[in-house]
Amino acid sequence: MLSRAITRHPLSAVWIAVALVALAQSALAFDRYITYGYGADLGLFTQTISNAFHGFSNQVEHGSHFLVHFSPIYFLIAPLLAVARSPMTLEIVQIVACALTAPPIYLLARKRVEPSLAALIAFVVLLYPPLFSMALSEFHENGLAPATLAWLLYAVDERRWGWAALLAALALGIKEDEAVILSVLGGGYLIVSMRRKDRAGAWFGACVSVASLAILALYFYNIQPHSGGRYFIADFFLAHDADLPHGIAVVSQRVAFLLEAFVPLLFLPFCSRWLWLAVPGFIEVLASRWPVTYTMGNHYAGVWLPYVLAAFALGVANIAARDAPLARRLVTICLVICVADLVVASPTHWAHYYRLRTARDAALDRIIAQVPSDAFVASFDEAYTHMSLDPNARIGMYVTPDYFVYDTHYRGATWFASIVPRLAAAVCPGYMVPIASDDGVTLYKRIKEVPEEAYPHAVRFPPRCLPPPN
Repeated sequence: MLSRAITRHPLSAVWIAVALVALAQSALAFDRYITYGYGADLGLFTQTISNAFHGFSNQVEHGSHFLVHFSPIYFLIAPLLAVARSPMTLEIVQIVACALTAPPIYLLARKRVEPSLAALIAFVVLLYPPLFSMALSEFHENGLAPATLAWLLYAVDERRWGWAALLAALALGIKEDEAVILSVLGGGYLIVSMRRKDRAGAWFGACVSVASLAILALYFYNIQPHSGGRYFIADFFLAHDADLPHGIAVVSQRVAFLLEAFVPLLFLPFCSRWLWLAVPGFIEVLASRWPVTYTMGNHYAGVWLPYVLAAFALGVANIAARDAPLARRLVTICLVICVADLVVASPTHWAHYYRLRTARDAALDRIIAQVPSDAFVASFDEAYTHMSLDPNARIGMYVTPDYFVYDTHYRGATWFASIVPRLAAAVCPGYMVPIASDDGVTLYKRIKEVPEEAYPHAVRFPPRCLPPPN
């Protein structure tokens, strides 16, 4: 029955699959949220977007998000967050955006292969582990890139220049690295189009390249300095030496990353010249000094992923032109590998992020509900995210808050080494007092000013005036 539906109504089957995958991922995201599985990044962006028209700032970056990245696309999401007042709004946006990568890849393939094979290619896209895991990761602007760029590639392929210009403008609003990549790709498209005597294509490539360079100049020489920034170095090139791989790990981790990218696709993207489009994105992540950029399951994949998937579709089409049954078998094998990867070795980290809700989760909900909506409140990363619609919520004790949510169940090196000792140094002398407690979760309130000398550096573990860790 499924095979018949794909054969008779392939486009409808693709859209149904998009909806089903997005619904399943949304259910998983809600589970992760209500069990306090989302860290500081979701809170950071919730705080930024919730006051997009009143500072575009958050407490983690200590000011405007423009200090760190150029992401005006967030202004388009702000109305949604204003209506649905929940950090989960952003996760749903990212999930839907990632799922919408499949239809343009289907359309690119359908132009070159028969529709049912194009539908199978789209199913591989939906279950491709790097994309699937990115949809379920904490919200970032890069989560909006795969669909935007896949639709841009389709628009250019169809020579729909108006739509292509709109999508290119949208892509340039995602993050400054998109401007770097599109300046290169636009220049390349200009050269190729001129060799083909394609005047319209040459103009489009030139305009994209010039617009990209203009965005970079605008951000680094105007917007960032006026936001308080002085210079720019990509954050993932700033890793401390202690965080860096050494010896053979320098190479092996990058090789493992490339295998994770191409094995689920049976290296079929290498059968298409479109894979060259992914080179700038791969250079960005592989040249990074910070291993997280070339670790699957995070948002950095957004800079190369749409180009790899488009090359996959075109690579299959090249094989199908010579041997259609072989192409179908290869895509079916890719589908099986993707499913097996998600089940056995998924970068979504099922066991770590997804679990049943506990009494501790409910206690955190009840304690957080007692914090005033605009209070100067602080806690650990995951609790901060649940309070991030409050513009004054923050992480830790680097500045003494009016309220602090303390959880005896929480584990973390920074929590025990820095945050809890500073809390204890304010609680023990009576500067902060407990006003509510529930199943190991305590809400403290500051009742008088805390002098800086109240925080002795010698304190290494919370004294007995705080509930001991469970």
